[in-house]
Amino acid sequence: MYFRTASAAALALWIPSVCMAGHEKILTIGDPAPPVEITHWLKGDAVETFEPGRIYVLEFWATWCSPCRVNMPHLSELQEQLEDYDVTIIGVSDEKLQTVVRFLTKADSKNVLWSDKIQYTLATDPDKSTYSSYMRPAGRDTIPTAFVIGKDTRIEWIGNPVEIESVLTRVVRDDWSRDEFKVVYEQKVAPVRQAFLLRDQIDAAAGDGNWQAAIDTANRLIAEQPTYDGVKVSLYRKMLRQCTEPALTYDFGRTIVKAKWDDASTLNRIAWSTVDDRDVISRDLDFAMKAARRASELTGGTNSSILDTVARVYFEQGDLESAIRWQEKAVEHAGDSMMASDLGETLIRYRKAAGSAD
Repeated sequence: MYFRTASAAALALWIPSVCMAGHEKILTIGDPAPPVEITHWLKGDAVETFEPGRIYVLEFWATWCSPCRVNMPHLSELQEQLEDYDVTIIGVSDEKLQTVVRFLTKADSKNVLWSDKIQYTLATDPDKSTYSSYMRPAGRDTIPTAFVIGKDTRIEWIGNPVEIESVLTRVVRDDWSRDEFKVVYEQKVAPVRQAFLLRDQIDAAAGDGNWQAAIDTANRLIAEQPTYDGVKVSLYRKMLRQCTEPALTYDFGRTIVKAKWDDASTLNRIAWSTVDDRDVISRDLDFAMKAARRASELTGGTNSSILDTVARVYFEQGDLESAIRWQEKAVEHAGDSMMASDLGETLIRYRKAAGSAD
């Protein structure tokens, strides 16, 4: 494990494109790759600067991201196949060190440690300095996202790493046209950049305590770009912690639940946010239960995460018997998944609470 930060000289080398609102940085195809400011290097050698003549893949991932985990063996194979071509693959999570270390010490469904499955450089970026230099400036808001950095230390490609093999092959052979790809890429990310601007307006209104303006802007964003409807859940979670008008918060929450009555994932996020966040100003547990039970109904009572949420609501309501019964179902349906041990620990906690209450 190493501790490294980029030098002042390295930082000075990065002069990104500038446009959009004010002086917001834009990172696009052909731009110099920003330096990496990494707190902890967990696997492989530390990469303090991008060396000319080498090719790098910088992939942003997280332990909770299922597509990220699925793609890890593929990235490991690519690292092995292309190592002789001076290719270095770097996986960067912005989670806490303990979170990533814990993940690496766990085994998959075939009892193989994740640390053994990942055969490329791995790092953590808990202050999000590297994430902030790459993801938003590039118009990316989902993970996994990979950046291919070419032999001249400029960005060659940005996208989902599941599509990276053919790109890397061409970059290695000097047969890749980043100018052609830049046109395609900028057309693709234009709506994302616009969404970022509206999300900034939502955050600004929320920061001023103008919650109705924040809600109105969120509605505008979703009207223009329906795929960003998750912004409503994010705003609801912020209102739970900061809005001093619980009636407004839960009225907004009910509009989300009504619109997403057949979306188990969104309903579960709404319910879990309501009961789990310690900073919630006022909890409407009946509202949380309605969302959680509907999510369980939609998934046939077999989704361990949703069962865990229902159990938690019962626990917060003081119905320990029901909490234990639902948590037992959650553990049962978790099988040998990564979250099984966490669910089991929660079940033990509920049983202890019930024993103390007797």
